[in-house]
Amino acid sequence: MLVAALLALAPSIARGNGDPAASGPPTVFERFVLSACSPCLREAYAVATLPVKPVTLPGSPRGAGAAGARPGEIAVEVLRAQQLGRGDWTSLALRITLSITSNPGESFRLGIGLLDGADVRALAQAVSEMTALERAPAGSSSADSVDVDFHGGSLRIGVVRVRGEAIAYVQAGDLPTVMQRAVWEVPTTLYLRLPDLPALATALGQAAATIDTLRGR
Repeated sequence: MLVAALLALAPSIARGNGDPAASGPPTVFERFVLSACSPCLREAYAVATLPVKPVTLPGSPRGAGAAGARPGEIAVEVLRAQQLGRGDWTSLALRITLSITSNPGESFRLGIGLLDGADVRALAQAVSEMTALERAPAGSSSADSVDVDFHGGSLRIGVVRVRGEAIAYVQAGDLPTVMQRAVWEVPTTLYLRLPDLPALATALGQAAATIDTLRGR
């Protein structure tokens, strides 16, 4: 795992927005595959596929009415990369694929988010705790809106509460760009009801357990 630590400290961590000092993908896993894994054996382990029902967005944000009306699905997988013949030369990651359904049986991939394996258990715990926002909003009770999220790699999961109404969201993309926009302004977003959030937290916990198992090999 030394290579993962070295890659994590490398100056090639992506910051986006034209920063000339930052180039390369945002996760250790991707940098490992590109720069330290050849010949490279890559494996994918399916964890869960969660259906997403259409929802009504709180506060009726301008221009975003159709975004929540899209049914879709969230696919959760664990990725493992290993240099062929080197069992100790590996890297692990979570991959979340967001898709929307346009017609029965037809789906369109909205985006893919990656998060390094070391951060997945913390993500699962954070998503589990976010469900409490339906009952007790964080921050000042006088705030017009409250947004709490977990972000890393190219993945962001959070809950936004607008005038007493809360909705969860999952976003994929370049985080420096995504986080400069309002939640409703990011096209690679799937929205889900807070009662559906525990199922996502469970799937993320299962992904963390899969990563622990693969680390133990």
